[in-house]
Amino acid sequence: MFFSKYQRVISLILTLCLVFFLPGCGKSPQPENPSAASANRTFDRFTENYFHEQLLGSGLNLHFLLEDTSDYSDAQMTLGEYSYESMQEIQPFYIDKIKELKKIDYNALDSKRQLTYDVLMSSFQNELDYSDLCLLSEDLSPTLGIQSQLPVLLSEYDFISKEDVENYLKLLGSVEHYFKGICEFQKLKAEKNCFISSAVCDAIIAQCRDFLNGSQLESNLLYTSFQNKLGHCEKISDSEAQSFLEKNKALLLDHVFPAYTLLIDTLSALRENGACKNENGLAHLENGKEYYEYLVRSETGCSLTIPEIKAMIQSQVVLDIKQLYSLYTISPELESEISENRTDMNPDKMLADLKEKSKKDFSEIPNLQYTLKTVDQQLQDYLSPAFYISPPLDHLEQNVIYVNPKKTTDDLYTTLAHEGIPGHLYQNAYFASTNPDKIRYLTGCGGYSEGWAVYAEIQSYSYLYDDQNLAAAQGCNMSYSLALYSLCDIGVNYEGWSYDDLKSFLSNYNITDDSACRSMFQAVIEDPANYLKYYVGYLEIMKIKKSVMEKTGAEFNLKRFHNAFLSIGPTDFDVVEKWIMDFYKKTGA
Repeated sequence: MFFSKYQRVISLILTLCLVFFLPGCGKSPQPENPSAASANRTFDRFTENYFHEQLLGSGLNLHFLLEDTSDYSDAQMTLGEYSYESMQEIQPFYIDKIKELKKIDYNALDSKRQLTYDVLMSSFQNELDYSDLCLLSEDLSPTLGIQSQLPVLLSEYDFISKEDVENYLKLLGSVEHYFKGICEFQKLKAEKNCFISSAVCDAIIAQCRDFLNGSQLESNLLYTSFQNKLGHCEKISDSEAQSFLEKNKALLLDHVFPAYTLLIDTLSALRENGACKNENGLAHLENGKEYYEYLVRSETGCSLTIPEIKAMIQSQVVLDIKQLYSLYTISPELESEISENRTDMNPDKMLADLKEKSKKDFSEIPNLQYTLKTVDQQLQDYLSPAFYISPPLDHLEQNVIYVNPKKTTDDLYTTLAHEGIPGHLYQNAYFASTNPDKIRYLTGCGGYSEGWAVYAEIQSYSYLYDDQNLAAAQGCNMSYSLALYSLCDIGVNYEGWSYDDLKSFLSNYNITDDSACRSMFQAVIEDPANYLKYYVGYLEIMKIKKSVMEKTGAEFNLKRFHNAFLSIGPTDFDVVEKWIMDFYKKTGA
């Protein structure tokens, strides 16, 4: 919801602005067509108003998008409203937005605005089905749920000024109300027989208890992080700091801890009363398949049907297996070496190594800044091995990558490629360098962003290993693994597989370990379509890359393709396909 596995002004900005806005060299500027000027102004007003209204309802989103919030004094310093009624209002809201957009003359807009128009229209249309299916939506899950993300986000809430501290405390005061809305929604889901499974329910309850840690205030993340941040805020006097410390303590005890306790009590009561009626995927719920179709389309940005997506994945599995066997034939030792992915570098050195070695394939971004942090011990059991938090739009240098020492394995190098360079951090930095309309930061697409991160991760094997056959084998193996997870996701949530069905399917690929199969089954139940977001996004990028290669032939340039793709920015893949050649022709290597 708030960050990606995971979510800088540079010299390229001048070049790209010249591409988009200036005429050819040696020609005098031409006056803007009056109808074009009017359409551009109307469109700018639309995007500005939409951006403003989207930030008014959530103080947390506002803070993470903008450091300077002086233009948003009317914003609600709360987490927003969580209710079934507000979800149902989404459809008429987007219908109105679509109508507004259609009143604007698309053909009169300049190319940059046409792209933004396409992105917005696609985004709005994707959400039209949501309100009819929102009862099946779920913002609670052990890894990606709001209850696991919120402590990290609040601990990352920077204190630059006294107003930041005051706004943060207002947000803390709203946590209980927000969680009450979540609990009421969970009760409604139970009443309509679409409550979470017992295993997911138990995991969330255990996670909330770990966060509370017996309500030991002094060891809680939101107590210790507040102290640390306050100590580094130079604009606050000692007396003000002491007052803020007392307020934070009171809000944690009176609102935040009770919110997590309420969630524990609500979920426990519902579980005890038999609400966990479905221990399988979405396909077993009323409208479950329809919701899954919406979810896949929304999460992946791919317009193919589920059967078409499944066929695409199956085709790639065959290709990966063929390539692996071919590599094993050439180098038989690879079969034993493929499970090894070791490096003695620490995370800082890994990122430095990635930055240097990726220069041959990706344009360098000067002065790219980031901070590496460690996930708090209280959250290590539940959060991902690593994740990236994107910076506010007015301070694009404030990139943060978290590493979870309890979840990291020997593949930390490639994981940091996914989160950092040339993955999420690089993608966000490059896109920001093109000076996009700020509304583009509110219309992201998981398939685009996570697909790129997988693409970057697979590419990074060639930087990790001197033996390029081993690098290719590792890349195939990763693609193959994600494909199996994705096929299981479809099988469980769309085709209605039971655990035995999933285990039978995996046995065809020599995966028979019960704990591994059970873990995969739970993963796709906890977060439906999550693996497709990564893998289908990756396959769509590879498909677009192949198309550009075919159209450009021997003139194809890999850096130029990467620059073109990242200049378009996060959106559905139909939009990327429409614009990719236009950007490839305009964007340099």
